[in-house]
Amino acid sequence: MKTIVRTGVHIEGIHWTAEYLETTHEIRVFREGAEVGVYDAPPTLFGEEADAGSKSVADHRALDAALRAYLMRFIADHDA
Repeated sequence: MKTIVRTGVHIEGIHWTAEYLETTHEIRVFREGAEVGVYDAPPTLFGEEADAGSKSVADHRALDAALRAYLMRFIADHDA
């Protein structure tokens, strides 16, 4: 069973959250709990390791870091 990966950040008092669902390869972005949109995850976001089999702790950390980097980039572009 594939799970949802979530990450969040506070920037200038605003809470942003991103959720990634592996089965659909989509990222949902929320601002203060309200959905901003659903976006296709870039094909290179998590690399080919996702199809290699069982994930290790390092794989989970890399997935969290990649999702957080995507969210930070999204916020920078959104607030520009």
